[in-house]
Amino acid sequence: MPKAWTWLMGMILLAVISHVQAAPKKYPEVNQEVRAKAASAVLQKEQGIALLYVRGLCCPSCAIGVRSKLSKLKFVDNKRFKKGIDMDAKTQLVAIALKKDQSIDPVQVEKGIDDAGYVAIEWYTIEETTLKAHPFPNQKP
Repeated sequence: MPKAWTWLMGMILLAVISHVQAAPKKYPEVNQEVRAKAASAVLQKEQGIALLYVRGLCCPSCAIGVRSKLSKLKFVDNKRFKKGIDMDAKTQLVAIALKKDQSIDPVQVEKGIDDAGYVAIEWYTIEETTLKAHPFPNQKP
């Protein structure tokens, strides 16, 4: 009996360790300064995207729900990123690949993010060389 007990405890311990290692890494919410710096860098590097700040994104698994809701929108280019959506949990920024000559519909994006269980705060553009934040309709400026 002691060998069976030792084997069983070993298997349980292995399962617990495997689960902990498989859990996605969680990131703390970053401040506006860090997010703005990251947003500027992304928008200067990538063309044809909409970049948004979504409160509550803290791990790579968050992208699953957001991606499932936003990838269905008519202006999303599903051939880029993963179904048209890229997310950086470290900065809580979501990039939406846009179809040629398309722009985001803030109401649809905000609804999709809300349906996924998160809060769309603002989206960013670069105007001349300055980052500009645009609040989503249900957010106060």
